[in-house]
Amino acid sequence: MKLDVWGGAGEHGRSCYRLQAGTISVLLDCGGKKENGGLYPRLFKDQIQGLNAVFLSHAHEDHMAALPLLLQYGYSGEVWLTKETYRQLPAYAKAWENYVYAQGGDLPYEMDSWEKLRYRYMDEETTEHQWLTVLPGLRFCWGPSGHMPGSVWLLLELEGELAFYSGDYSGESTLLQATLPKASLLAGREIQLAIIDAAYGDAPHSQEQNLLELIQKLEEVHRRGGHALLPVPVSGRGLDLMVELKERLPGIPLAAESSLVHQWESCLRPEFAHLWLRNNMERKLSEALSGIRVIDTPEERVGLVHQRSHIIFSPDGMMLAEPARTYGMLLQNDPRHGVIFTGHLSADAAVQAQRAYEIAYCRYKVHQGLPDVMAMLQRLKPRQALLVHSGAEATRRLEAQLERAGLFSPIARLPY
Repeated sequence: MKLDVWGGAGEHGRSCYRLQAGTISVLLDCGGKKENGGLYPRLFKDQIQGLNAVFLSHAHEDHMAALPLLLQYGYSGEVWLTKETYRQLPAYAKAWENYVYAQGGDLPYEMDSWEKLRYRYMDEETTEHQWLTVLPGLRFCWGPSGHMPGSVWLLLELEGELAFYSGDYSGESTLLQATLPKASLLAGREIQLAIIDAAYGDAPHSQEQNLLELIQKLEEVHRRGGHALLPVPVSGRGLDLMVELKERLPGIPLAAESSLVHQWESCLRPEFAHLWLRNNMERKLSEALSGIRVIDTPEERVGLVHQRSHIIFSPDGMMLAEPARTYGMLLQNDPRHGVIFTGHLSADAAVQAQRAYEIAYCRYKVHQGLPDVMAMLQRLKPRQALLVHSGAEATRRLEAQLERAGLFSPIARLPY
């Protein structure tokens, strides 16, 4: 089995991996990177034209923003994804467009290219943990990865050889379920190659440790009379954070932009809850939503920041687009306020965040660190593994720890 890394290893962003076995080849994700106005994978026309299928693990921009470029390189096949991921694509495509233009850049494709891609819904054609044949020599199965609504891992069989792609993976989400391939799917065979989310490198912390740190910071901002702004993606960790903070900080009011609330409310659909939520989580989500203040207009934003301190949820997660940028301007001159980032920050995000308010970073896990990667390797036992989604130095530190533990057989050294 051959692997081409077109982006995503040794860096956070532009995930894009080409797998080939015999005459069969597939592409796993095709994303952008929020730096320098938008970076894209290294794409090769001949290989793209020969692809048998493209798989999209989820809707975040770092996994999907470059998909329309495949059309320019001659791809005419299908993009496999879940119905929930497809539902989210327009919002994330627009978010990427807004980011690029806000940075003074230009999109390398027309926005109507998204409609020209051919989509197939994996969860319509097969249930999780069931093999589905795409064509002779290529089949796959999927399951929820716990990173965001609609996100999946993939187990692929190319010409009889097995490969696993974790996508973005988290086993510690409050609301979202995450699974791994059942032993019956392997039928005693070895996974030749695993591409594993290792975005947090060798970080040892659990979700509970991270939550306690975040709560301490939010209480600190509240005590001094400031608002705490939590920039979050439209779909993802904000869902968990809203439920956790509603339960753990009942004395601090929560406010959220309507775009976030509408996305969170959509998670209460029975067909959604069945596939993506942990058991009996609909009630907890519904109760949390019932007590949140919804913000929808510029006037409501101005009114909110002049009232008693709130925890404010706003897209996007790096404060690179509206309405988070507006909140930054409204809060910028008062040092009582705080902006608390809970996810990855690109170089562009750091440039935007120079203000009088406090800037803090308290991670909420939606990816994997050292204990999570160790557990995944122990469970899957792949012959070789590629650790992705983290910077070069953090990846090397993680590799070294895993090799010492006898859990890691690295692919021929990649340039990171």
